Amino acid sequence: MKIGITGSINFNNNESFRTRESQFAQRTLIKCLLSNNVTPIIFPIAKPEMAKELAESVDGIIFTGGADVLPKYYHEDPIEKIGLTYEPRDEFEIALLKVAKELHKPILGICRGMQIINVALGGSLYQDLNSQYKPANKELLHHSQSTIGYSPVHYVNVKKDSALIEVMGEHPFVNSFHHEAVKDVANELHITATANDGVIEGLENHDASIQCVQWHPENMWDHYADEAKLFKTFFKRVKNSIERK
Repeated sequence: MKIGITGSINFNNNESFRTRESQFAQRTLIKCLLSNNVTPIIFPIAKPEMAKELAESVDGIIFTGGADVLPKYYHEDPIEKIGLTYEPRDEFEIALLKVAKELHKPILGICRGMQIINVALGGSLYQDLNSQYKPANKELLHHSQSTIGYSPVHYVNVKKDSALIEVMGEHPFVNSFHHEAVKDVANELHITATANDGVIEGLENHDASIQCVQWHPENMWDHYADEAKLFKTFFKRVKNSIERK
């Protein structure tokens, strides 16, 4: 089984010329795939017209975390509080998502991955929760933790009619590293989980061939059984997809 992983990019100008703007995949995610005897294929931030060839080379795709999504893709101007964006990655991943859907490749979206999938399918985002999102009669949670990556910080409420609940249960305790979030949900997706302040934490399509979470299970899988099960369930969906062909 081969799983494509969307690459991120290193914008640290203090790096040597060999590693500045280098493309990479998170080591904990690679380790998760290898531990499950799954072959990881890291996708570079390629030209959009290369998306089909790359998608055809794998059995499923994980859309990973990273920089903010450029608001032009959901017809907004950037606000002052938006973070770093990188249009070539947005262009490529939007094309990749559309091709992967046409090819019926199972998809898992993580953090930014959930956001770009929602945008690619016609949804929109809060560019900055602290300045744009006001929960009704509640206080906004701290969604960008400063504690170590595998440490959970807040609970999530999972909907009973979702595929996600079979994996995570009703109230998983998760980590959190984001200031953007899903605002308007794309028509093809539905909400599967929310935080206690109402921020959307999970999305799926009708058959869970597209499943997304806002937290980072790749940082937690080797510490918490439910996070490991999230990946194992995804790999099982990929295997079932291969067997149907």
